[in-house]
Amino acid sequence: MTNKIAYLDLLEACKQPGCPICFTTQKAVEHYLNIFFYEQVNDGWVRHDLRRSLGFCHEHAWLATNSEVGDALGLAIIYHDILNTILKGLPDREEVPRSLRKISAWFQQIPRGLAEKLETIQHLLTPQGECPACKQREQHTEIDLSVMIESLQDAEMIGALTSSSGLCLPHLRQAFRMVKDEKDFLSLLSLTRDRLTGTRDELAEFIRKNDYRFMKEGFGPEGDSWKRVVRMMVGNNRTKE
Repeated sequence: MTNKIAYLDLLEACKQPGCPICFTTQKAVEHYLNIFFYEQVNDGWVRHDLRRSLGFCHEHAWLATNSEVGDALGLAIIYHDILNTILKGLPDREEVPRSLRKISAWFQQIPRGLAEKLETIQHLLTPQGECPACKQREQHTEIDLSVMIESLQDAEMIGALTSSSGLCLPHLRQAFRMVKDEKDFLSLLSLTRDRLTGTRDELAEFIRKNDYRFMKEGFGPEGDSWKRVVRMMVGNNRTKE
């Protein structure tokens, strides 16, 4: 049975610029972060996982600094805990014998004792788990793509997808991996061909009108095609302005 909430969210997302799956999953991540900072910052299991992942990835750490999504105190608590964990694992200067602080000039080899210390430090400074916000995004992406594929014979969904900006290539690849039915495959293929062809033609018109001979014609809908094709190729811009 199709997830009704996800179905309605997808229909609404098709009215927005860019890939509708990017849109719905980004909203889901923002909702997750809001709940996270309100309810979960001091949860023991959550903090354990955050120590392993060293907090959030680059994208979601910066998203969490946005006042509408994250929380300054929550971020301070999380990263204070993480830095404490790293510092507890770092060897003190006194623990590294003077003889191990030098690299042999003759053999250009790192002494074994020093190599072990360096390996420990590399482990401490490298995430050992996945960013929790990325996990949420992956889960919602699977749900939304499943609902979309289940609805590829639904006239309302087809109409919404046709009028939308279409899926970005990363989500298209994932969607095609998930398709099991030939009719759904053909529907998705048709939508993909139409969207790629339309964008290619708009880019061609944009390029033509950049020729000095045709500049006076002015730009129409193709004027921002150079931006839209970037969204199509790599997904929506998730940066909070």
